Amino acid sequence: MDRQLIFINSTGDTFTPTHSGAIATWIWEMCRASQASGWEPWVLTRTANVDAYPWVRTVEIAYPFPPLIRGSGRFYRWLSKINGWAHIRESEWVKKILGIIKKNGWTEAMLVLHNDPELLVALRASLPNAKLIHLFHNCNHVDPFFRERFSDCADVVLAVSTACARLNEHYFGCVINILRNGVDVNRFAPLPDVSKTRPVIGFVGRTDRQKGPDLLLRAALRISEKFNKFDLQLLGARFYGMHAVDSYQKSLENLATRLNQRGVSVYRPGFVNRLALPRQLAKGDIHVVPSRWEDPCPLTVLEGMATGQAVVAAACGGIPEIVGSSGFLFERDDVGGLETKLQMLLQDDFLRRSYGLRARQRAEQRPWEIVFRELEEMLIL
Repeated sequence: MDRQLIFINSTGDTFTPTHSGAIATWIWEMCRASQASGWEPWVLTRTANVDAYPWVRTVEIAYPFPPLIRGSGRFYRWLSKINGWAHIRESEWVKKILGIIKKNGWTEAMLVLHNDPELLVALRASLPNAKLIHLFHNCNHVDPFFRERFSDCADVVLAVSTACARLNEHYFGCVINILRNGVDVNRFAPLPDVSKTRPVIGFVGRTDRQKGPDLLLRAALRISEKFNKFDLQLLGARFYGMHAVDSYQKSLENLATRLNQRGVSVYRPGFVNRLALPRQLAKGDIHVVPSRWEDPCPLTVLEGMATGQAVVAAACGGIPEIVGSSGFLFERDDVGGLETKLQMLLQDDFLRRSYGLRARQRAEQRPWEIVFRELEEMLIL
């Protein structure tokens, strides 16, 4: 290729399999998938205090955090608000990114940014000949200064689901194309047949109220009043790679204790890093995604489907687009609706296995290589 492709990580994220979020995963998977099409992208990202993903063409950059002195946090947040930046000292971060780009001769490269409208607008001012692509993983709200300029500064604007695109289109006033997430169907795959006496219901993700793991525990508790021949597996923590106890975490622990008392085992190992996740996730039989918010295109949906599990998910955000007719949906925050779907799958082995097969077949249609080829078509237009 005669032009260079650069993935610029979200300003607020790092690029690790243990302490980073979905955007870092997207970049890692797309770097790997790009090789089948003859690309070798570069990754620009914040420095982390743990090992980064093993992508050789990674440039880690120290974020210019301000000195922390007593009372300074409030002042820095006020200053960012006045300047319109999403992050403290983000304007200094832009200078660092530009320095790397110019040093490497990437001023006419294709730059893919993530949830960073401010960074895109700032880069355009210094890189008039670069091709700037922005991918929305969520709905972004920015200062009017950046909002008004974003559409004119971006060459291509993408979103990970139709639901995400429509909300950002309305907010930014621009046309947005869809580039849905993918899944590594080789790593996320069903385990060899293992003799089980009890089906396992699983959850993967941040254990906060937005992601709704309490809905699963509460539904399971209701089922256990009459039927307790199943177990639960909840993979995740409040923060990536870290444990933090708050009132919500205590409520989850209380629900898990009550289930254990009723003979339903609840396995909660905490955060599981990306490299260990596929095998652990595949130990489930029913995969639940109980999100309360407009979850745009959660990776966990396709990954659970790829492991051959029957999927039950909240009908919100971009989730229905991913699941299609290969799984079951329930209304957001509806414990009773979730309970009904789970009870049906727990009591019908054939139904559970047949929907696991349907889920796997649908996931196989969305490997990351296809996602990259779709991106490539937009890059070379």
